[in-house]
Amino acid sequence: MKKGDMFTVYLDGNMMTICVLGFYNEEYTGEEMVILAVVSQDNMVHVPLDDLNGLFRPQKYIN
Repeated sequence: MKKGDMFTVYLDGNMMTICVLGFYNEEYTGEEMVILAVVSQDNMVHVPLDDLNGLFRPQKYIN
């Protein structure tokens, strides 16, 4: 699993799209944790990368 990966899971008979946002180590136990986002299929948009470059200046955002 890597940051940015998307996958579909079925939970209680419902299809859910999950995106991996990041990772961190839990402060007290040291356990590796993953930060996930549930993405609604109704809100998912596919946009050409060139269109995004006009909206977000690369030098102002750090991934």
